[in-house]
Amino acid sequence: MKQRFTLIALAILSPVLAWAADPSWIWLDEQKDGQQAFFLTTFDVEEGLESAIVVGSCDNELAVFVNGDRVMKSGNWEVLSATPVKAKLSPGTNTIAIQASNKEGSAGAFCRLTLTYANGKEVTVVTDGSWKAAAAGPEGWASPGFDASEWGPATVAGVVGSEGVVWTRVVTLDLLAQTEKANLDPTPTAEVVDNLNLLPGFTAELLYTVPKGMQGSWVAMTNAPDGGLFVSDQGDAGLFHVKPAALGDAASETVVTPLPAQISSAQGLLWAFDALYVDVNDGGHSGLYRLTDSDGNGDLDAVETLRKINGGGEHGPHGIIFTEDGKNLYINAGNHTNLVEVSGSRAPLNFAEDHLLPRQWDARGHAKGRMAPGGWVCKVTPDGKSWELFSNGFRNEYDIALNEEGEMFTLDADMEWDMGSPWYRPTRVNHITSGSEFGWRSGTGKWPAYYEDSLPAVVDIGPGSPTGVVAGTGAKFPAQYQQALYVLDWTFGTMYAIHMTPEGSSYVGEKEEFVSGSPLPLTDAVIGPDGALYFTVGGRGTQSALYRVYYTGDANTAPAKRKESKATLEARALRHSLEAFHGKEDAAAVATAWPHLGSDDRYIRFAARIAVENQPVATWQDRALAEKDPMAAAVALIALARQGEASVQPELLKSLGQFDLAKLEENVTLALLRAYSLSFSRMGRPDQGAIDRAIAQIDPLLPSKSDDLNTELVRVLVYLDAPSIVEKGLALLADAAPPQIPDWAELLRRNQGYGGTIQQMLDNHPPSLKINYALMLRNVRYGWSMQQREAYFNFINEAAKYPGGASYTGFLTNIRDEALANCSEAEKVALAPITGQSLEAGPTFEIKELEGASKSWTRESALAAVKKNGLTGRNFENGRNSYYAVGCVKCHRFDGAGGAVGPDLSSVANKFSMPDLLEAIIEPNNVISDQYSSSIVTMENGTEYEGIVINKSGSEEEGRMEIHTSDPKADPIIVKTAEVASIEASRLSQMPEGQADFMNEAEFLDLLAYLMSRGNPDAPMFK
Repeated sequence: MKQRFTLIALAILSPVLAWAADPSWIWLDEQKDGQQAFFLTTFDVEEGLESAIVVGSCDNELAVFVNGDRVMKSGNWEVLSATPVKAKLSPGTNTIAIQASNKEGSAGAFCRLTLTYANGKEVTVVTDGSWKAAAAGPEGWASPGFDASEWGPATVAGVVGSEGVVWTRVVTLDLLAQTEKANLDPTPTAEVVDNLNLLPGFTAELLYTVPKGMQGSWVAMTNAPDGGLFVSDQGDAGLFHVKPAALGDAASETVVTPLPAQISSAQGLLWAFDALYVDVNDGGHSGLYRLTDSDGNGDLDAVETLRKINGGGEHGPHGIIFTEDGKNLYINAGNHTNLVEVSGSRAPLNFAEDHLLPRQWDARGHAKGRMAPGGWVCKVTPDGKSWELFSNGFRNEYDIALNEEGEMFTLDADMEWDMGSPWYRPTRVNHITSGSEFGWRSGTGKWPAYYEDSLPAVVDIGPGSPTGVVAGTGAKFPAQYQQALYVLDWTFGTMYAIHMTPEGSSYVGEKEEFVSGSPLPLTDAVIGPDGALYFTVGGRGTQSALYRVYYTGDANTAPAKRKESKATLEARALRHSLEAFHGKEDAAAVATAWPHLGSDDRYIRFAARIAVENQPVATWQDRALAEKDPMAAAVALIALARQGEASVQPELLKSLGQFDLAKLEENVTLALLRAYSLSFSRMGRPDQGAIDRAIAQIDPLLPSKSDDLNTELVRVLVYLDAPSIVEKGLALLADAAPPQIPDWAELLRRNQGYGGTIQQMLDNHPPSLKINYALMLRNVRYGWSMQQREAYFNFINEAAKYPGGASYTGFLTNIRDEALANCSEAEKVALAPITGQSLEAGPTFEIKELEGASKSWTRESALAAVKKNGLTGRNFENGRNSYYAVGCVKCHRFDGAGGAVGPDLSSVANKFSMPDLLEAIIEPNNVISDQYSSSIVTMENGTEYEGIVINKSGSEEEGRMEIHTSDPKADPIIVKTAEVASIEASRLSQMPEGQADFMNEAEFLDLLAYLMSRGNPDAPMFK
């Protein structure tokens, strides 16, 4: 704040025995720019002290000391800082001091210390004119016993919140009271908890409950060099140092201190090379930063920008870890983050979508236009200047970790809106190797796991929202848990231990629930120097806390190394030797790698191919065309399709045509079909002679006994416009076996709302394989009989009767529309009775008008109503009616129905505490997920619309978009994309304030019960 009367100082608090005595802003008698000020006072503490909280602010940098120890530091006067200080106090005389500074003006500060005793007595110590003040602080000035007799009195600028004080426009007594009421010190000592599901022998402690109003909601964490932790708020509350209560010391307390550096919104933190590296995920501020101590006083106050990153939101920049040798960094980002300018790449950078048939974008517009490489991992030098692409093809891998062998892993996200669709990929653990590609593509374009130019999952988890990932290395746990990988799921409140078994040059994994709870929105985890596992909960503005899990059982916890066979050690060493050729030209690469292109180990085949692709094509093209081993040829020709010139396509297709596909193993045939697809998608459509020869080779295989083979055969034959494809494709569609239902029962029980909706889908699973055939057949324009057309569109109508993810119906609608566009005008008229039906499902009950509210709801009045009446004996039908009548269903999905303009509400009971839920309903602008943020759309004619923008074209070319305004009962505005001049982000939630005011108390409480029951009429709250 650049004003002459700006305060920043180190102040002394005079003891005032009163209830919430009002502190004053204090400063020095002489005000000037670039000022430092020092203040102190003494006060007495009696026996029986129960809690002590200090709250204060300074314009613009504040440090508070208690008995010589710094307990708080802040650099933003508009945000009050607070911290518990009981651990720093002792019976008798104590000292509290403030150091204030302002780089551009005078330093002014205030502070209030509240002491609460077991007998209910409360004493406040507040800044006022009795404090001692000086312009310099000599050595030991903040310590007990310092002689301040030469110091003068502090100058009072005014009482906090009073008229005429410049800071009053932001800092009021109400804000001060709210800060102190934020339940700052609920767990001064480690408190064993019994509300979490743990494995036998493990104990959990609640170490700290985060005051959301002051310290935000923590989403990132790393070990600090002093044995503590660094943590970050997802929003703008800043970074904090945490000194956890000592393990095994019942009297020890957790102390949280804000860092002075003006930086926040980190989703990746790492202490490395004597600095704190911070990966900020905050739109225009996103990037890699380095925090250091500028003056050697132990405070991280200097912020250095190492690299700006173009990305943000929940799919933005994320984690930071050391490389295997500890000399560099790995940094990862989600698929809404553009790849930074790189100085190198382990794999060639000629990314492509590599779709043989046109993809459809997400039916609700999510990630529309996002292209390869998707989410990525880069190797970065400590100075942040050199970035090398290490891996790509993720959707939204939030965190990464190295296991004890130095192998990298992540937990990548699913797209829950795709559930029930053939292109759905569950949340999954990936082994990240050099140059790897994991095949995320937007919309229907996600690559199947069997694509030879990608790598598969180590283990599929199922639906979820991945957050932290940490290896158990260093944990004082039994051996199998030291060697486990721990992955965190925010949605289902579950931390899994992934037990890895070496297999070939990679691993196979099994998941085991390690910690779970409801709600338990897990965000990050680390293994501390004491051998315990620390984890945070929070995110999206929810209540945050810090926990610790440690082992108290009888098993041996001595450090243990994973036992491996000679074969797996040799296989991993071979892969590493091939990876040494990645990202560079080497004359020995082709000769070394070629014998391994046909390896039975998929990871070795992959590493060998990337080694070859990094070499000049001229050095290996002829060898690829002459290769006779079917698998080696498939892999080599995939490499050639990716890196060769289009002119080589005739010879490439001739090489593919030499193999009798009927005599090959399934994985080899799939690899050869993928080579065909890549040659067409990358090199173009061949001449008719080549097409006829390919059809003659491939068509006899359809149908096969393998669903995967049938899928790829149909894909290639649709592209080639094979004469038999309509008949054979429709026969497969008619006769396809029911989908294999995944075993997610245990997982879904942990989130009865969100999980219950998914369970409904599993109980009546959509015919996903048939939908896949329909998706591909939509591209065939000619060769249909009317009977076949009718069968096709009747299937679409039948498929729409099944439950699926939020985009399920929209995808079916788009498939139908694109297939209809390939019909003749006469066919369109004849098919109108079939194709004119709406595929959206509506409610099966009457929606009644609400009686209306008798007052305007606030978060406080709503919470008071819940506490007074409880959520028992509520009326299910009234709650459901409130949900539909107020318009929630228009934007939100719940219990398997509704829109996707806003977040899915099925899992609110697992994610939100009651105060958080009430805040989301009554104060929707406080926390807005970027996935559901509004935009201001300006048309070329100057007209402006505000709402959530959803592209509805469903094809590669954007034709029109829907704008869902804040009126949940209004139809969306449909505009032509070509007529849009600009789209800018809005800071307002799409959900309008005051929605609760349409309900009276009974209707509102019934709605809360409906949401918290997850739509279950048999829930106890309706008894």
